[in-house]
Amino acid sequence: MYLTGKIIGAAVAASLGFGVGSAARADAVADFYKGKRMTMYIGYSSGGGYDRYARVLARYMGRHIPGTPSFLAKNQPGAGSMRLANELYNTITQDGTAIATVSRGIPAEVLQGNKKARYEPRKFNWIGSANNETSTCVVWHTSTVKGLQDFLNQPLVLGGTGPSADTDVFPKVLNNVIGTRFKIVTGYPGGNDINLALERGEVQGRCGWSWSSVKSTRAKWLKEGKIRVMLAMSVEKNDELKDVPFIMDLAKTDRDRKILELIFSRQAIGRPFLAGPKVPADRVKALRAAFMATMKDKDFLKEADKSKLEITPISGEAVQKLIGAMFDNPPDLIAAANEAATNEKRTEVAQAVIPVVTVSGKITKVQRKGARVSWKGDVKKGKLRVGKETKVMVGGKKAKPAALAEGMSCDFKVKGVETALEIACK
Repeated sequence: MYLTGKIIGAAVAASLGFGVGSAARADAVADFYKGKRMTMYIGYSSGGGYDRYARVLARYMGRHIPGTPSFLAKNQPGAGSMRLANELYNTITQDGTAIATVSRGIPAEVLQGNKKARYEPRKFNWIGSANNETSTCVVWHTSTVKGLQDFLNQPLVLGGTGPSADTDVFPKVLNNVIGTRFKIVTGYPGGNDINLALERGEVQGRCGWSWSSVKSTRAKWLKEGKIRVMLAMSVEKNDELKDVPFIMDLAKTDRDRKILELIFSRQAIGRPFLAGPKVPADRVKALRAAFMATMKDKDFLKEADKSKLEITPISGEAVQKLIGAMFDNPPDLIAAANEAATNEKRTEVAQAVIPVVTVSGKITKVQRKGARVSWKGDVKKGKLRVGKETKVMVGGKKAKPAALAEGMSCDFKVKGVETALEIACK
């Protein structure tokens, strides 16, 4: 194909115009973000896989955004991250200073007709995903479940975080499609709370636990044999789990396999990041470019490797297309997948009772004017969120969180893993 002089001239003019426009838009984006502090919202409690990915990303992504804004990471758990998805879509500022990480199952909630999902997943501006995930089902070492047949046939109590989370959806799918006999105890604020429940014997296993998170947060458990990996769940096999039974091999019919493929297609967006639907297009473009640039950042990759975080990134544009493709499936197949993921006739579901305990120790670190406190006792240590619900006492008198300081000896009244109900310091 040959171009006439007139066409070439038009093309050159168009490219020059585009270049000027692009430069102007880039300057406008830089001017907007300069000096700004962005918020990285995390739909789960601290210490789990989503939290780790988000916090490491927040430490480096700002350097790749025009104007180099800083980041503040903020945990906002609830309903398997659906609470955060609803807020991001409807109430959180949509000027481009707020991005979030939520469950990869958040798009499927709308597909399944969940009326509590007050968002349209295709209208979110998806920024990217840090990896292509494989989920697992594990059992605690004291369980009588030793092999695949035990896993498929014995009753098993599993911990869950909320209706939209993999921890709750996948056991229902397995019960409805494969015929397992799982019970779900749901309502734990995050994965770390489920892990604590495993240690306490409140639950016997955890299903929908990302393999990348297992490796990064509980490598010691794997090494010591505290947990047994019983099943790998994704559309394609993971080489690291080649000796673990694979979900697609358990499909009894071609129809069942198609249902499983639709449900587990969410694994391709393993650790998704997104912004609200009304964020200006030029800022969305800048955030997507910054995300992918961060995925190649040597310092980021070094810390991710140290934290054992799997990095196999997917661009925001690709995530957007994947989510659109989920909704393009035949209506009857979507309906069958929805039935498998939501029908509880084969699944007993109970609400978790989050324990309240009092521990003693010294404050080792105070962050964000007392909003987060690290402590260490004779045996245990931990990190706590100090919020509006937290009663703070110093020297027998009511005080603000900012009065907390390193070295103070305190009694911590804690709900679950990290929610501080009361901190009383001498």
